[in-house]
Amino acid sequence: MDLLSIIGLATKRRGDYFTQALALLKKVKSQPELEERMTQEAKILVKGLRDKQMRWDEYERSMIDKTLTSALSAVALGAGDNNPKGKMERAWATIVGEMLPPLHDFLTETKTSLDDGNIRLGDKTEDFAEVTSWPGLLVRVIRYIANPSHSFFSLGEYYVKQDQGYREMARIPRIDAKTCPDCVMFGRMGWQPMGTLPMPGQQCQCFDRCRCRIDYR
Repeated sequence: MDLLSIIGLATKRRGDYFTQALALLKKVKSQPELEERMTQEAKILVKGLRDKQMRWDEYERSMIDKTLTSALSAVALGAGDNNPKGKMERAWATIVGEMLPPLHDFLTETKTSLDDGNIRLGDKTEDFAEVTSWPGLLVRVIRYIANPSHSFFSLGEYYVKQDQGYREMARIPRIDAKTCPDCVMFGRMGWQPMGTLPMPGQQCQCFDRCRCRIDYR
């Protein structure tokens, strides 16, 4: 499926994604719970594809569905009781713009590797450039349908703080050996006007694995 077709599908099924996201909120009560649930669903997806229990078109559709539904649910969790559906509506264009183009590229790489017979058992590579093993594929599926929930949860929180009139924000990195230089730089910037700092996972080398938090005042 080309990118325009994926975007067209997402636009057509927008209402379904919102319904699925709200239903998912009845099963998870926090962002870590959402991330863990989607990690388990990623394992089911990859196993179904590996064991030929799922056709490629079913897998592709499921990847699109779960990527969008997870992101919407994360925004709603971040919004809490502050009009979560409205915050999801507000985030829709951002979610589509940030997630679908790279997801399209990833799906294309996966299909090519499947067709060429290049996906092997046992190789634990996590490289972004190639899909070469089933464990490696699982890692990358998680990076689309589970890990981004932290960033989109933060976006939901941001919308709430913006509506409440907060004027400044600070991006606070988790300082350890895995913290990238970009996150350290954002942390050193201290307090900045609302809207001038990117959400966790944005504009940093950590990507979806970023665990910065945003403080407000």
